[in-house]
This record gives sequence, C-alpha cells and structure tokens, in this order.
Amino acid sequence: MGLFGAKFTCPFCIREYDKSKVLYVCPDCGNTTQPGKFEKEPIKCKTSGCGGLATLRKCPSCGQIIPKTALETPNLPFSIVGVSNAGKTNYITVMLHELGKSSGLRLALGHQTKETLDHQNENYHRIYEEHTRPESTQSGENMPQIWYIKNLLKKRGGEVPTYTFTIFDGAGEDHENNLDPASTVCRYINASKAIILAIDPLVLPKIRNGGVVDHDVLVNSLGGYEGDTKNAEDVINRVAMYIKAARGIKAGKMLDIPVAVVLTKFDTLINHKAFGSQALIRNRSLTVRDGHVDMAEIQQVDQEIRNWLYQIEEGAFIDTLDSHFKEYYFFGVSSYGAPPKDAYTLSDEIRPHRVLDPILWLFKREKFID
Repeated sequence: MGLFGAKFTCPFCIREYDKSKVLYVCPDCGNTTQPGKFEKEPIKCKTSGCGGLATLRKCPSCGQIIPKTALETPNLPFSIVGVSNAGKTNYITVMLHELGKSSGLRLALGHQTKETLDHQNENYHRIYEEHTRPESTQSGENMPQIWYIKNLLKKRGGEVPTYTFTIFDGAGEDHENNLDPASTVCRYINASKAIILAIDPLVLPKIRNGGVVDHDVLVNSLGGYEGDTKNAEDVINRVAMYIKAARGIKAGKMLDIPVAVVLTKFDTLINHKAFGSQALIRNRSLTVRDGHVDMAEIQQVDQEIRNWLYQIEEGAFIDTLDSHFKEYYFFGVSSYGAPPKDAYTLSDEIRPHRVLDPILWLFKREKFID
C-alpha cells in the first residue's frame, strides 16, 4: 500500500487527511511509529529494544485504530436518522442480517471491527432468539458500524469490487435537538452518500386517531407507550432542518442528497383497504431480478404508498418532503413481519418484509450494484 499522496477519511471521526499522516502502533510495546517517507509495510517498530512490527494503524485525529480494509477501500457511508422510537436499531439489525444472506445479488458482508460485530450479535440475539426488542441507541452514542461489502457478481479476474460500508445510527433524541455543526453526528451526516429517513407512521394523527390500526396492535407496536401524535409537517421539517444544519445548507435550499423514506412497522398497515389485493407492497420483495435491482418495482411501491397517504388525508407528509428533498422514494418495511405479541414480546417467527429495498436502491444509485 502506498503511504503518500492519497487522501483518506477516518470512518470514526470523519476527518480527511493524507494517508502519510496515518500513525502505526506496535502491538508488542504499544508505542507509535511514524514510517519513513519511502518505507513500505510492514513497518518496523522504532522503539529501542522492541524489534516488533507496527501493524496497527491509528487515526492521527481521533486516535481510533483503523481497520486495514477501511484504509484500502472506497467508503460508502450512510446515515439513518429519525425521531425517537422510529425503530431504527431494529431495522438496521434485520437489514444487515438479511443483506448477509441475500442470494439474488451475491453480496458478501463482513465486519471490520469487533465493536461492530458485538453490536450486531447482541441485537440479533435479542430479536431472533429472545424475541424481544433491542435497546435503542442512547443520546451521545457516536460510534459507527463499520463493515466491508463485496459484489461477487462484478468479479473480474482476481478483482472483486469491495467497499467499506459504514452506517451511523444516531439517537432519535439527537435528531430532535439542535446540534453543533462541528459535532461528530453532524460530520457523519455531512459525509454521507445517502440518508435513510426512518419514520414511524403510527405517530401520524390520521393513523393514530383514525381507526386505521387496532388499538391493542397500536400500543404493542409502540412498545406499550402511546406517547403523543406528531404532525407530519413537524416530523419532516425537524429532521430536514437537522440534515441541512449538518450539511451547512441554508434553510430555504433543497437537499440534493438521495433519501430513502422508510415507513417502519408497516406490518400494522399493510392490510389497509387502500392497498388492494394486487398491491406490490403486500407481497414479498422481488426487487432483485436476474442480479439486477428492478427500479419499476421500487417506483410502483413508492406510488402505492403515496396514494395511500393521500387517501388517509396525510398528503401534507408528501408536500413537506417535496419542499425539502429533490430525490426520494417511499419504502414500507417491517423488521419483524408481524406486530409484537405485547409491549415487550415479539412474534414467534421473525419474517422481515421488504427490509432490503431501501439499501438496494441506494447501492444501485452509487453503482455498486446494477
């Protein structure tokens, strides 16, 4: 690996610097070594009497140990934002699990840090084995998940397209408060290739108070706490202004970053009369066809959700999105596939519904997949 001349963005602190500034740490003595200008890896430890190799790479800004793959591959950073209790952590856990076993695209997914693996395993255990909800992201938790992802369908000779795939899941409380634009949370959003905007449709007044969802199902899906309804305009305006502040964009300007508007907990809504028996949103996803993402299906589902929102008189949801975002699609997903049994216990069988559609659209936009 060449050490000089190439730029690199740390996946932890999102600061860019020349690769020549990377610090090398010897695992034997723990001391930091600065390689010489023409020195190539492996870097010898410069500590007198050690004789080891400085095999660990450290960010000169935040001091985090940088995974080797993250230093050598292009980065696909995504942020997932939304208000409290939108189901972001549930969605990420299930989406990553499904992505790792997806056969239609032959994508190989792997962790780059122990923290990433531990986090995923803990949440997987809660959802798939204990059938309970994982803990929500706490305010101030700013550590991203760092994965690598390979597209085996695009293998040419001995080369397989490989990206560092980072996901930042900020706490809902952080997204509802004004943040310092220089904060790590804002830097993540500013550096993101795309935004996944998670919205719990059960907080919208026309759904909460209109008899659209059975009351017991509603309470269980909200974790036993009904809370307050949230006006569609307020939800979108708050999150949009947060993203604009993070990216240094004036309030009146449109955002050109692609946004996947993910309506979570859609298992509670999928049987609404607005969705006829032939509606695609009811069916399991066929977004992947012959190794390609089918944009026609994504567009059809988007239109079905728009028609439904107008029918239940939540058209303000769409109008407000149109006032902030140049490019977005609606997605209806269910992390569990069915409403919880009660406020704490999930259904016996976890059958995710369309959880890959948003990320596959974003991968396609970035030309990582066809």
